[in-house]
Parts: sequence; C-alpha cells; structure tokens
Amino acid sequence: MNRLTDSVAPILARPEARRDSVRRRDRVRQLEELRRALRLGSLIVPPILFGTAVLLGLRYPTRGLELFALWTAEAAAVAALHPLASLASRRRMIRLTLLFAFVPAIGLPITLALEPGTLLQMNSPFATLPVAVPLFLAWPRPVRTAWLVGYAAAFGAIALITGFGHIVGSARTDIAVDTLIGCLIGWAGGELLERPRLRSIDHDLELRRLNRVLRGHATTDALTGLANRRQLETDLGLLAVSLSQSDAPCGVLIFDLDRFKRLNDALGHVAGDEALRLVAAELGRIVRGRDTIYRYGGEEFLAILPNTQLAAALEVAERIRLAIEGLSIPSSLSGNTTLTISGGVAVAIPPHPDWDRVLALADAALFTSKTEGRNRIGSTVIETSDRGDGKQERPAAALVRTTLEDAASA
Repeated sequence: MNRLTDSVAPILARPEARRDSVRRRDRVRQLEELRRALRLGSLIVPPILFGTAVLLGLRYPTRGLELFALWTAEAAAVAALHPLASLASRRRMIRLTLLFAFVPAIGLPITLALEPGTLLQMNSPFATLPVAVPLFLAWPRPVRTAWLVGYAAAFGAIALITGFGHIVGSARTDIAVDTLIGCLIGWAGGELLERPRLRSIDHDLELRRLNRVLRGHATTDALTGLANRRQLETDLGLLAVSLSQSDAPCGVLIFDLDRFKRLNDALGHVAGDEALRLVAAELGRIVRGRDTIYRYGGEEFLAILPNTQLAAALEVAERIRLAIEGLSIPSSLSGNTTLTISGGVAVAIPPHPDWDRVLALADAALFTSKTEGRNRIGSTVIETSDRGDGKQERPAAALVRTTLEDAASA
C-alpha cells in the first residue's frame, strides 16, 4: 500500500473492519427498507382493517358496534403510522414496525372475547397479519424471533388459560397450536427471505476483496512489491494539492542500476530478478515516512520526498547509493564486480512546476551521472517565480552534477 495513503490503510487492511463496515451499511440499508415497507403497509393495511370492521359489524349484529369500533380504531392507528414513518429517525423505525404489528395483534383476543363466533373468521387475512408482518417488513432475525415467540406465547397462553371467556374444551388447544404453527411458518419464511440478503453481504465482501486484489495488481509491481508508475501518476496528483497548501518543496529521486544488462547476460534473468528484489527491499528500508519509492522502469526506481530541500534529498540519495553498493550483489561470474546504482535528483520549489518537467530534469541528472562514470548522484533545482498567476517559471541553476559535500557547503 502506498505510504501517501497510509492514514486509511490500517482500516482497509483489516478483514474484520471491512466486514463490520459492510454489515453497518447493510443495517442502514435494512432500516431504509423498513421505512419504505412501513410507509407502504400503513397505506395498504388500514383499508383491510376497516373492511374487517364492516364485515364483523354486519356478520355479528349483537356485538357489531363494538367490533366495528375496535377494528376502525385499529385501522386509524395503523394509518397514523404513515406520517411517523416518513419523519422518524432510523433508530425509531424498529419501534414503529413493532407497533405496526402490535395494533392488529391486540385486536384478535379482544374480538374473540367479545364474540366467540369470530373464531370461524380467524383464518381470514387480517387474523394472520401479526405473523405476516415480520415477513412483510423483513425484520432482522433477533427482532423477528422475539416478536413471533412473544406473540405465540402470549396468544397461546391466553387461549389455553382463559379461553377468551367463551371457548371451552379442545378448542382452546386448537387455537394455541394453530397460533404456534403459524408463528413457526412465519419464522421459517423470514429465514428463507433473509438468506438472499445474507448471501448478498458475502458477495459484496468477496467482490470488494477481488477489487482490492485487482487494484493492487494494477498499482503494484509484481516482482518487487513496490508501487508502479500507474500508482505514481495518482500520487503525484494528490501530492500536488498537498504541497501547494503547505508551500513546501519536494524532492524527486530517480535511480538506475549500473550495467544491469551485463548482470543479466552473465548470471541469468533469475539472478537479475533476485537482484531487483534485494535492491527494492533496501530502498524500502531507507525510504520511510511520507517518502515513497516506486519501480519506475525495468531497472529504474523513483523516490518522492515531500517537504525536502536539495541538501536533504541529496543526503537520502547518497545514503541509497552507499547502501546498494554495500549489498555487494555480484554482477559477473567472477564476482570481482558488484552491482552499483546511479541517481538523479530534482527539487521543485513552490509554486510547483509541471511534474513532467520535474521528472524530465531528474532523469537528465541521472543521465549526467551515467555519462560521468556511474555510481554517483546528479542534481538540479527548479525555482519558480510567482508573478501573480503562479505560472511564471525560471531555472535557478543549470543541470549540474552535485556531490553531497558541495550541497552541504552551499
């Protein structure tokens, strides 16, 4: 992972954190689904309840007024949930959906207590509403289980113990058993409906994992594990904004392994690949903090050093040169020669010029190091003059080969 984005890397790197993040988003999405379902249900259910009020009022004239008033009141109570569902916060949505299920559920025992003949109507749609609500609203498993267990226990216990004041004998047991079976069916139905949602979470996690792998392959060099040029382009865009705000200089270091083709020809590409891995590991050890190292080409590496002046950039480049020389990587069969590295340094002083120009000057400094004997560091500085539009630039120094001692004495 690039060090410029290390602030978010720990969160993105932990599978547990990623899974928790997906689950949090799933809970938010589920609550929004509850909101939509409650708003829809509060429009559909009241007409059903009012139709039930009319049906029971006409069917049982001796208790018709009470039954009509009961179910009309429940229809009004459910209808009143519609504006509440539109305005309530997500934290209150579960409570509102529980109320949505409780209102019709409380009417069933009262109806049976008022008129035992309504037992024949218990198979009607309104009677199964307390069981159907968890399916309609797609409640989370804990809420769905708690509601159905509580409803089955309460309704079944009232039926067995009191018989609603009129029901006797085996009819009490039948009502309790039917209620329990209905709740079991409702719970199983909820499980079946929840499985696709759980699978979608797992698919989301897997898709995110594959995207991270693909993104890593696209921005990471497979051989060395360093960031590649594609990542460099992204980071330079982000860095330009950061440096412009801090008005800080930035060092750009380009390195090239000396006579690397000779090493490949003498020892083979396997030895060449191993040499690149050793060099990359050493560069990663030296370049730390906000500084970032990239594999720039075949045997070329590039380092970005934000907030770094010329003297400090040269010091880092010289430390890298000495470290690679100290690895003593053989570059021939005889082992008499070891692999070395040459470098070019460019320092952009704000306001920053175009990155293409900075990289070109650093590359030119590297070329100078190569032509003047290798295993050394060349440098240049870009100084810009802000005349109001921030676009005027002038070279502060010609392209020169600067040693560490020269920079220190400057």
